[in-house]
Amino acid sequence: MTHGKENELIGTSLVSFEEAIERILQRANKTLRGIHTVEVVSKSVCIEPSGEPNFQVRAYLKFTITPPDLLHL
Repeated sequence: MTHGKENELIGTSLVSFEEAIERILQRANKTLRGIHTVEVVSKSVCIEPSGEPNFQVRAYLKFTITPPDLLHL
């Protein structure tokens, strides 16, 4: 039997929404294994005081949890 979990993460980028999602995945891959779904919940653009756009993505990452007997502790 497999179990899953879902985490909400927010990514930002001065370039694009796609880069914000890539940053979410890059960070998550440092500590999570078994990511199988990225569900984008919302996207927004905030304007910085300098006038630059700041792209923001809020997403749910869904991943499977490794059973304790398969962990390499």
